[in-house]
Amino acid sequence: MVKKTKTQKKGWSAFANWLIDVSKYLMTGVILSSVFKDIEDKFFLYSIGLIFSIAILILGILIKNKEE
Repeated sequence: MVKKTKTQKKGWSAFANWLIDVSKYLMTGVILSSVFKDIEDKFFLYSIGLIFSIAILILGILIKNKEE
């Protein structure tokens, strides 16, 4: 088994934090775009945005928990 260096651990941790932030920004963007624009099919926009946001959030959390 190969041990990871501190730099590699910091890199994965930073990437996991970035994924979590992207997830938050994605949901914020979906909500704000639906508020400021008259979108007819809001259910589709919310569902796709929510699915991608949750997937990215789960990936970030899994990476972060695996590194600790």
